[in-house]
Amino acid sequence: MFFLTQKKRFLSWIAAAVTSLIIVISLPLLINPTNQTAQAAVTLRVYAAVSLSEVIPEIESDFAAANPSLGVSFVNTFDSSGALLNQINLASNESAGIPDIFISAATTQMNSLQSAGKLASGWPKTIATNRLVLIRPNTPTSPAPSPAIAGFDKLVNGSGLSGRRGIAIGDPATVPAGAYGREVLQSTLSGCGAGTYNTLLNSTTANKLVFASNVRNVLAAVQNKTLNGNTIDAGIVYTTDQRISSTTTLITTAAQNCHSAIVYPAAVLTRTANLSAATSFANYLSSTTAKNRLTARGFGVPA
Repeated sequence: MFFLTQKKRFLSWIAAAVTSLIIVISLPLLINPTNQTAQAAVTLRVYAAVSLSEVIPEIESDFAAANPSLGVSFVNTFDSSGALLNQINLASNESAGIPDIFISAATTQMNSLQSAGKLASGWPKTIATNRLVLIRPNTPTSPAPSPAIAGFDKLVNGSGLSGRRGIAIGDPATVPAGAYGREVLQSTLSGCGAGTYNTLLNSTTANKLVFASNVRNVLAAVQNKTLNGNTIDAGIVYTTDQRISSTTTLITTAAQNCHSAIVYPAAVLTRTANLSAATSFANYLSSTTAKNRLTARGFGVPA
């Protein structure tokens, strides 16, 4: 009888120990049930207009902090929208599923992808707007233009204007800021460029347009006062670009009727292998948090 009693006690102890072990193992899942549904970490590749270089990483950090269970990391490529479009259209990138998301600085490039059936259903969506400005170096190269450049219609020598040399502008063929700038210079509406684009482009004298590969290279040209061996007296960039520069001066902001609306459409591409995460982030670009980031950097946002 003694041994039977001891055996029962031992078996009871074993059962209690097993029960305790099960509770200990299960406790983390009970405390944090999200561990049961956590998704595998994913990397989203974002191609974005170079004028978004500062704000997109900020929005990505906000998104990652707000969605820790997604485990999303980002790889960004910034350049002119035209150059990014060329990269997107490479067969090697399409087969590799790169990029997941595209954010351009104009509708032209996005429309091209949409027409080719390369955008996921429901996209694109406009996430931001911008303004176009004429800027100059804080200290012009000597001898300075006379009188100082005062507007988009004051870039050509003659009629009391002299000493104007290079005007930096993004290549209109691939750079949306350059295409918008061309529209301003071609326009003869009051406050625009007085139709001087072709005069500047075809000039055989010192005053001329000097093309850059993206809008940030235009900004750098004005800051450095040189581009491709040409002295730069002024340049056309976005207001958000000028805001990050301490060595350039704002001359004037283009009236919005001088050019097409400056918009930033975003889209998820059909090639993405991470459709759920890509869609979640692309939608986040229109969130209140993202809009606050954009306006803090000088962008406009849709109502």
